[in-house]
Amino acid sequence: MVKRISASVVGSPEVVGYISVKRKGGVSSSIKARLKQRPFYQHPPGDANLSVHVVASEGLEAYLPLAAMVDISSEVQRISKRLSKMQTEYDALITRLNSPKFVEKAPEEVVRGVKEKAEEAEEKIKLTKARLDFLKSTSLVSQ
Repeated sequence: MVKRISASVVGSPEVVGYISVKRKGGVSSSIKARLKQRPFYQHPPGDANLSVHVVASEGLEAYLPLAAMVDISSEVQRISKRLSKMQTEYDALITRLNSPKFVEKAPEEVVRGVKEKAEEAEEKIKLTKARLDFLKSTSLVSQ
């Protein structure tokens, strides 16, 4: 099933001028009709921070409203569950690294590998928390 969403299209004056010429001729009538329905803006929409930003080319961008593409509440639940699993895996790595027996007996490259995995996991957790905080901060999440 194809879901149509509205987008805010931001174009530089040059791009908008070029597309305006194409609206007058050289494109099919169905495309002309769709172009007429889509105004171009010179600045991002006010809700740009709640949108997916797509750069089509230099001077042409689109902002797709996140709420139209994703069920925000479901996404918060999904990311929260994933974050919990990531945290459990990270805690297990840290427990290994804090074990004197592991550090003393394991080969240096194994210990180094676990440290690297822990650092990567910590960074992923940080990014995931930021994404979750962003989604929770939107007014789109149903309480």
